[in-house]
Amino acid sequence: MGHRTLLGADKERTTDFEEPELEMTTFQRTGATAVASPLSANGAPAAGGAARLRPAAMLYLACVLVLAVGGGLLGVRLLQTGAPAVTVAHVGPAGLGVPTRTSFGYVEVESVSQILGLTPKQLAGMTHGIQSLVKADQIQVQLALALRNTSGTVRDYDPAQFVLRVGPPRGKTKTYDSVTTSVRAGRLAARSSMETTVGFVIPRFNPKGSRISLELREGGRAPLNLDLGRVRPGGSIAAVRAALAQGHVH
Repeated sequence: MGHRTLLGADKERTTDFEEPELEMTTFQRTGATAVASPLSANGAPAAGGAARLRPAAMLYLACVLVLAVGGGLLGVRLLQTGAPAVTVAHVGPAGLGVPTRTSFGYVEVESVSQILGLTPKQLAGMTHGIQSLVKADQIQVQLALALRNTSGTVRDYDPAQFVLRVGPPRGKTKTYDSVTTSVRAGRLAARSSMETTVGFVIPRFNPKGSRISLELREGGRAPLNLDLGRVRPGGSIAAVRAALAQGHVH
């Protein structure tokens, strides 16, 4: 009887023992992404994971489509309207740094320098025998010019055609011929350009509000005037006169 009891206990242990369910994982390819989904009890892949991923994938594709369409519309809009115009503000006198039409093409004043003359003290008393000396009561005006011949023929040029006009805007003005130049009169080839410097000497002290302008004189045409701004202040007249008087004392 004891033996039967043991057999019965073993039978109960055998009956109560259940095989654990085998869980497997398969990879289901959704689009271009490998997605892990658990198998169901009968071995078929569970559809819940893929179902949950479909809305996210659709949202991603929708965003990509919207961005592509928006970029295309923006490109078409730019092609239709073109690039916005760029406005360059001119700073300084009207005649400085602006190409101006002439009979042979264009002339442009690239730079203007106003240099005060030196006193005898600054020259250490050596005021004799110096060529092109600009005295203390004078100003040297140095211009850098660009000439461009846009015609199809050779054209003559002469620095003597340029004069400097000095005076108030609504008052009497004076003209001054050039005293120095980096080039002599010559011929400018067709469709070519050149640069030169022209120097003038004007009084250091002028009427209040005086301005300087470059005047180009061409035969058969009205003179061309390029405003170059105000004359540089000369400082103290008394100090300059005293310096000049001191230089004459030997």
